Amino acid sequence: MGTRPLWTALERIRRADLARFYMPGHKGRMPEPFTQAAPYDVTEIAGADSLYECTGAIRALEEEFADAYQVGDTLLSAGGSTLCIQTMLYMARSRGSAVICGRTIHRSAVAAMGLLGLMPCWLPGRIASRKEGIPGIALPPTAEEVEAAIRRHPDAGSVYITSPDYFGQMADVAAIAEVCHRLGKPLLVDNAHGAHLGCFRAALHPMSLGADFCCDSLHKTLPALTGAALLHLADPADYEEAKYAMSLFGSTSPSYLIMLSAENALEALTTPATPYWDLSVWVNDRKAEAARLGYDVVKGFISDPIRLALGFEGLGHTPESYGKFLRSRGVEPEYLGRNVCVFMLTPQNTPAQLDRLASAMAGAAKGGPQVPEPKYPATLRLPRQILSPGEAMARKEVSLPVSASRGRIASRLVSSCPPGIPLLVPGEEITAQTAKFLQSSGVERVFVVK
Repeated sequence: MGTRPLWTALERIRRADLARFYMPGHKGRMPEPFTQAAPYDVTEIAGADSLYECTGAIRALEEEFADAYQVGDTLLSAGGSTLCIQTMLYMARSRGSAVICGRTIHRSAVAAMGLLGLMPCWLPGRIASRKEGIPGIALPPTAEEVEAAIRRHPDAGSVYITSPDYFGQMADVAAIAEVCHRLGKPLLVDNAHGAHLGCFRAALHPMSLGADFCCDSLHKTLPALTGAALLHLADPADYEEAKYAMSLFGSTSPSYLIMLSAENALEALTTPATPYWDLSVWVNDRKAEAARLGYDVVKGFISDPIRLALGFEGLGHTPESYGKFLRSRGVEPEYLGRNVCVFMLTPQNTPAQLDRLASAMAGAAKGGPQVPEPKYPATLRLPRQILSPGEAMARKEVSLPVSASRGRIASRLVSSCPPGIPLLVPGEEITAQTAKFLQSSGVERVFVVK
């Protein structure tokens, strides 16, 4: 268990009971449900440390996280993984203006590339078949694909991948890291959904597998408030530059409550991980049961041990019918797409809630018709990147119906969140295939370069 340096500092401030002539305006007194938390919601006063110039309690907490994850150094973020992604890409900018990346990249990374003047070089995304997992979702990039991309784009400064992805699929980070390092490229990993991987004894976390930079969203799978995140560095010499970069993008009023909740999450990493191990066993059993019931599930040896993604298309369900059934059984999923449903589980889910989910999974499958595998393309058909995202975002623009946008260049990002994966990137040419895909996703208008 950690020493709780931030809690100690904020509790000392609370007990001192000095008249609060500083921000925030509530002065430590708020009605329910904020009453107990308000005294700890302070600003950068004496004794509280300062996130971007930390030398006291916040710095001590960062060092404890670095020890827990066994990395070179760690930066605390109260702005979620978005702030960490912006910082990683800022660091990558000095190594080259192009970034090799998978198309399952989060929208925040595309936005950061636009702001930083970076050009994405897309990896050739493969689409899963029923034999490989859940039909229609993109598979993680392979080391062979990354090596081929580096040789096609030798001037690219870095490689950026997402692992685990939104559906729990994990890339072979160790093999990709070996390729990147052999060819002189740093590896950046969006591990926003995998902060809990540090709880397992096996080497699952990207930093233990060779990543150079990696972000973790603590709030997604550990007991922390929304917005608590970490940026890990393999080389501690990068700390000062990364801290400066984070200060460029982050709020000058970071929430002390979010940072304090991050300290709470540290205990899940520094105490025995039995709850996460037990949950992984439960999830593995449910995946096996789901496959027997006719669901499509994520396959392969490498997958997030506590993420449950179920493809329901083979059962004959529509998103509407499957969602209606789940909610009738008292279950609300994280995400419900056209053919897949994502359930995010943590040890904070009660046994009764897990039983409810298992019952709903089984009930939704009973009596359902077994539908043949739908036809999806084998690879992602990506449009040409005519302009960099930054160039397209800076141009004058006009809004058009998707039906009238063929041949135009997108000026704005199109993405639904969740899952936050871009449907259209600024600077891409809108082809007939792209327009059809956007319309099938419910997009009616797009902004294009004028």
